[in-house]
Amino acid sequence: MTYTAYFDCSTGISGDMILGACVDAGAPFSAIKAEIKRLKLHDCELSLRRVIKKGISASKVDVYIHEHHHHGHAHSHSKYTEIDRFIKNSSLRNSLKDKTREIFLEIAKAESRVHGESIKKIHFHELGSPDTIVDVVGALVCFDELKIEKIFASPLNIGGNVLIKTAHGLLSNPAPATAELLRGIPVYIADLPYEMVTPTGAAILKVMREKDKKLITGSINIEKIGYGAGDRDLADRSNVLRVLIGEVEAFVDKEEVVVMESNIDDSSPLVYDTLMEKLFKAGALDVALIPVQMKKKRPAVKLEIVCEKKIADKIAKIVFEETSTFGVRFYPVARIKLEKEIEKMSTPYGKIRVKTGRLDGRIMSVSPEYEDCKKLSYKLNVPVKTILASARREK
Repeated sequence: MTYTAYFDCSTGISGDMILGACVDAGAPFSAIKAEIKRLKLHDCELSLRRVIKKGISASKVDVYIHEHHHHGHAHSHSKYTEIDRFIKNSSLRNSLKDKTREIFLEIAKAESRVHGESIKKIHFHELGSPDTIVDVVGALVCFDELKIEKIFASPLNIGGNVLIKTAHGLLSNPAPATAELLRGIPVYIADLPYEMVTPTGAAILKVMREKDKKLITGSINIEKIGYGAGDRDLADRSNVLRVLIGEVEAFVDKEEVVVMESNIDDSSPLVYDTLMEKLFKAGALDVALIPVQMKKKRPAVKLEIVCEKKIADKIAKIVFEETSTFGVRFYPVARIKLEKEIEKMSTPYGKIRVKTGRLDGRIMSVSPEYEDCKKLSYKLNVPVKTILASARREK
């Protein structure tokens, strides 16, 4: 079981909305304030209040620094190197310190790509205000307090085609740095005349979200729910970020794969040996030949191939070259895959490679390498099933 948070970003995401949602789900506000106090930011004050957004009761966390409201322009640490040094020399716990620096480094990389400058020369402008540091540190404290091990998010609603006021003038939504931070994160554009995803919210997700796996539909056992309020009062929906927290038993591997199929009734059976060799050499993950009966009651073979989407065209080309088929159909699929490791182990008959499959650290499957067992069987004149059984017992 893995304790997991799922953020519903249907009305966007920001640093203070993450704070509000997590506090609403049970993260102690006092713990956030205590850790922020270690930053020794002058005149920094956090407040918590309940608000109603289109009938939804939510927590609103505000950060006040030098009497400027959250998302104001108190530029105490506007240069990336200054912010990084400030965090590095702070009294934060090392785990918080490292993640905070990692998040600000992602922001700096995004700004660097946009402006074509070295990271060391980057100024954060709006993102250089101390309240951005408070948002990031506060979110990380919440994740620790709620014992969250993995974080997932829905596709992000980034808002509509509007202009955003920045230190560089009016910029299209999403702002260039935000767009850079959103690389690799699913987003969509909605008919809302606002910026719905802030750079801080995007940066926190960029670093903290799970990148290698995704949730299986219906797999989270919800224990806690929280709503964090945003600053907008939208006409037709509540401006809240919802977080669902609970235990998850299994995840789907995020590797994108497709299944390719073709029914073949007029190719010589002799071609399939070469075909399978070429398909595996080209990167196919699996190839199967399944006997089927065609519409005119002819016996035929259904060729079924599993491969990564990016090589689908190359795989189809091999099928057309090596068989008589006129078409190949394909469709995307999700697959659950155990974490696999291969190690050599000693048995009474010699060393054998063994594949071990784990799910969240637990051993689910053990499989001795058949070719190793086969070689030992011939060498020692011992039945292969005996060697296979011995390898499983040793494991």
